[in-house]
Amino acid sequence: MKIIPSIKQFVNLLHAMFWFISFNLWTVVLNPGVESVSVFQGFEIEWNSILVINLVFLLYCALPFSWLIWRKLRWLKILLYVLFLIPLGYAFKQKILLNGSNDELAAFADYFVKNFLYVVVFHLTIVAAVYFNLKVLIARFLNQSRFGTYLIYALGMCIATAFLNYSLFNYGIDLLFPRFYYISYFRVWELIMIVAGYLIFTSSLFLIWQYAQMLIANRDAARNQLSALKAQINPHFLFNNLNTIYSMAEQKDERTSEVILKLSDFLRYILYDTSAETIQLEKEVEIIRTYVELQKERVTPERTDIEFVAEGNFEQANIAPLLLLPLAENCFKHGVGKDPGTICIKISYNGKKLHFSTENKTAPREKTGNGENGGLGIQNVEKRLNLIYPDRHSLQYHEKDGIFTLELEVDLA
Repeated sequence: MKIIPSIKQFVNLLHAMFWFISFNLWTVVLNPGVESVSVFQGFEIEWNSILVINLVFLLYCALPFSWLIWRKLRWLKILLYVLFLIPLGYAFKQKILLNGSNDELAAFADYFVKNFLYVVVFHLTIVAAVYFNLKVLIARFLNQSRFGTYLIYALGMCIATAFLNYSLFNYGIDLLFPRFYYISYFRVWELIMIVAGYLIFTSSLFLIWQYAQMLIANRDAARNQLSALKAQINPHFLFNNLNTIYSMAEQKDERTSEVILKLSDFLRYILYDTSAETIQLEKEVEIIRTYVELQKERVTPERTDIEFVAEGNFEQANIAPLLLLPLAENCFKHGVGKDPGTICIKISYNGKKLHFSTENKTAPREKTGNGENGGLGIQNVEKRLNLIYPDRHSLQYHEKDGIFTLELEVDLA
């Protein structure tokens, strides 16, 4: 799924905030391997000051990785490298990391080694495990519904990460920095539980985010289908009504202006009043009534019997626009022909559920080259129902003995 850059930046910011919070929790609360920072080598330091110091140290340690962000600005990368090396070189020159001649600088160096750097090393394996889980295990197994395989791999990664973290403190750091005297203050089984907690928490957040993205995609799909529905209004309906109006005008029928007004209201509703995600059910019912009345003007009453019934209080409910109209249109598309036929459309609402039913005699029709495929048809209405009202609707239709019946029920509560 393609995400716009601004959302990507927002997600990256959330990642950074999560790890910053985690880092500070282990610095001031959770990690027994970190010395108390309430007293900062004789200097009284408040907790909010510790957060600022940690933030400055983290940004400082991130300077060498600036190439990941500014790949084209070489001069800026060189400047950031210099800013990283100068304080580090000065610290070693003054032997601050070891002895310390300046009390304040020695205090910061002591905190950097005993607290900050210890928590950084502790997070290295955890960060690697979390992102391996998000980028590989979830994508390859969990998103493919291979739950058992995912659990096995996740458990194995928790165990491997715990042993790696334990070994890093007790063996690896001593080889690189023998004077730091780092040891792991957690047993292996405790590290397994810690890593598992991180995986469960981050996986839950990631799956919630994926679900939100899926809902957004479904909403966009429903909007696109609505746009397609508006773009595919049956042109034959428009042409037939214009021909009807022309014939009425030639005969100087007094109802000509009334029919023109109805057609105008119908087109205005289709093109302009359906831009919202939902619309009043009363408007949708009225536009179907208008559509039926317009169709009555162009069919022969002796050949096609048309019945429209609307029962209930439709003012207090909303519905997705243009959801019912294609079903009504389907009746006239297939129910009006050379032979006598009947068309019955019923709409009722009981304050919770909408019931919409149609029944029409399938009229034999001459096949045309264009197929008269106006509207999206019943199948595309089904898709919209699944997107907008999942598990809240029932749509059944069948044809028997030349009679086509359709029953739709939607929970609008």
